[in-house]
Amino acid sequence: MRNNALRLVLLFSCWFVWGNHSFLAAQNITKSPYSIVGVGDIIYGGNAATYAMGQSNQGFRSPFSINMLNPASYSAFITTNIEAGATLSYGKFQSLTNTNDVNNAWIAYFNFGLPISLKRGIGISFGATPYSGVGYNIVSSIKIPQDTFAIDALNYYVGRGGLTKAYVGYGMRLHKNVSVGVNGNYIWGQNTNTTQLLIPATYKMFNTNEDKVTYLKGWLWEFGAQLHDTFSVAHKNDVKEYQWVVGASITPQSNFSAEQSYLLRSLPIGSTSGIKDTIYSETGAMGTVTIPMAWKAGVSFAEKDKWMLAADVRGTQWSNYKSFDRGDSLRNSIGVSLGGSYIPNAKSKNMLARTEYRVGGRYEKSNLAIKGTGVDIFSVSAGFGIPISRSMSKVNLGVEYQQRGTSENGLIQENYYRVFVGITFADKWFYRYRYD
Repeated sequence: MRNNALRLVLLFSCWFVWGNHSFLAAQNITKSPYSIVGVGDIIYGGNAATYAMGQSNQGFRSPFSINMLNPASYSAFITTNIEAGATLSYGKFQSLTNTNDVNNAWIAYFNFGLPISLKRGIGISFGATPYSGVGYNIVSSIKIPQDTFAIDALNYYVGRGGLTKAYVGYGMRLHKNVSVGVNGNYIWGQNTNTTQLLIPATYKMFNTNEDKVTYLKGWLWEFGAQLHDTFSVAHKNDVKEYQWVVGASITPQSNFSAEQSYLLRSLPIGSTSGIKDTIYSETGAMGTVTIPMAWKAGVSFAEKDKWMLAADVRGTQWSNYKSFDRGDSLRNSIGVSLGGSYIPNAKSKNMLARTEYRVGGRYEKSNLAIKGTGVDIFSVSAGFGIPISRSMSKVNLGVEYQQRGTSENGLIQENYYRVFVGITFADKWFYRYRYD
């Protein structure tokens, strides 16, 4: 087992190095036109197990898995835990007149957690995950009024980039049934936004190109708490152990430091490249980006090594978002999740009987409404955790169908099929052994 552990650690180490390089290079996480607003599409940072259960995570508490979305859960660690995951996304964008296929993939997370004191219930965790992604390519037609007529022209909007989150967290048990924790999340990255005005060459007018590059960095602090207890019930010739958890976390509003470069150029007649003249250039403009307050709460109830039911509710005050003292017409978001898992027989020698089967669903009233129409999200998910040998380590696989927005009122409906894979390695390290 220990030799296998070393092989897994080596694999994780290679993945971590490559994954962080990908993070810093801004992974191709999204191609959604809706990523044009705010800091882009916010990426789910939880592991594959909670993803499969509809992203229910606030009541998730395990000795053998890392729930970095509620740091109070670190107090449950009894093994050293390493987790890594990736996501593949296959999508279709639909309007009333057009359909486009899109696909992409990204490293989803790499997390490390270990117990510091089993007696006092102290654990720590650290890792990295994408925070947001920007990846849009939008074309819109406009009319430029002249004295006696209007020119039909096109506006091209192109965005690339994203933000990465690296975190370190601490959780401890204040009381037998009360745990608290904190995550320090350092977030950084760069978003590039380009806008081109293209006028037909027959009008003998210059095109224009506007480039805006924004680099962000700052800290988000996340505070979590969990109330939890276990109890036993005698059932015929067996005793069943149950656990309930009530959890919540809050991320206060934070101001990130931002640096922005701006370049406005004229392009040759009928051209989308080259430079005619530089109209305006500014580099090193300093400002702030306000990331609003977010909150999450949830519950879970489980029979040990058998089944779990979980539910979450969450919200973010996106109406308070600002970039360089300007808002972005965002509304407050709210979402709900439901999920569950089931293990047929945790003590069986049959791998299928020891596999954990998961299912979930969620609804999000997103932060975006266009022309009075909300761009909301509905999804269903399912997955399973395959045990590795007789250990507590697992390979986690899952799928999700997600529908975002609508094709009505001139909008785009996005339909995604996502496959997510993760591995959870749990083993006892750093223990001092005593021999009699």
